[in-house]
Amino acid sequence: MALIRINPFSDKPYISRVIAFEIPIWRKRVSLQLVINDRLIVIFSIALTLVALTQFVRPTQHTQIEQVRLVEPSNPKFQDDAIGYSLAYYENLNTEEIASEFEAQKNKFLMQKQLLITDYLIKNKVARLEQLKDSELLTLNREISQLFIVGVLDKIQTEKHVYHFLTDTTNLRKIETALMEQVKFNIPASIKLSQAALETAYGRYIVHNNFFGIKDKNNSTEPTITTEYYNEDEMKLNKSKIISSKRIEKNGRTLYKCKIKDSFAGYKTPWESFRAHSVFLHQNLRYSPLFTKGKDYRAWADRIGSTKYGGVGYATSPIYGELLKKIIERYCLDLLDH
Repeated sequence: MALIRINPFSDKPYISRVIAFEIPIWRKRVSLQLVINDRLIVIFSIALTLVALTQFVRPTQHTQIEQVRLVEPSNPKFQDDAIGYSLAYYENLNTEEIASEFEAQKNKFLMQKQLLITDYLIKNKVARLEQLKDSELLTLNREISQLFIVGVLDKIQTEKHVYHFLTDTTNLRKIETALMEQVKFNIPASIKLSQAALETAYGRYIVHNNFFGIKDKNNSTEPTITTEYYNEDEMKLNKSKIISSKRIEKNGRTLYKCKIKDSFAGYKTPWESFRAHSVFLHQNLRYSPLFTKGKDYRAWADRIGSTKYGGVGYATSPIYGELLKKIIERYCLDLLDH
């Protein structure tokens, strides 16, 4: 027996069918009737779907790279400790896994970038980028920057706070500026951007528009409380600036996490800070060994740190160079070097 109703919004079933059948039980036969309607069909479908999901869908197993995308260190904890911020974030990050995962995107960007540069050189009849007029170089850098954002940063699941730091153009076009300074002063763009990221915790801690932690030797700015990582000798040398210290163990080394009060150079604009950083490295003889490393960001990172560990002394922290490499490799910043 079948009954069909027209109104689907009725509180009664609009399709109903009664099925009668008998079930033999031992020596007796039991007669049953089953009413099948639209509600029963919906309930049965939902139940079947849930069963299927439990069989075929398993809990997500996050890889190490996925975990680092999901967790971001809280801002207050690292308010005056930019290096500690990155240390907590990247210390255990497997950058080889990242390099392997994004190999296709990296190769595509490198090819597109090289074609773009070649086109500009041919069009302007020059052999090297430094021979381009500033206007042409600026336009080229803007195109490379956009290509990097769309072709790399958008593809490698960049964390929101990092993406904003690198792409925000409110006060400075950081990628374009790093590319320009690279041509003008031979400082790898990856080093420039990773240092700015590390020293400011991705823009969370900027004092006097200072993106690179350059100290004010003349003490013309108001002293600021910040955090430095010293070995025992460096702690003794900076004793007058230290407010408090805490001994920690990192990578088999004994360090002292020190709160210090010091003056940092001040700049009118972020661009002035980027240019001052270039001049600071280029004109200071103690940093001249860096420029023998070409565009090898690993060599730059290895030499830029503490003199106690074979560096030129830009930073006192023995983990400074390692963190720079982690940042560069996590966000493929070395693709911008040329």
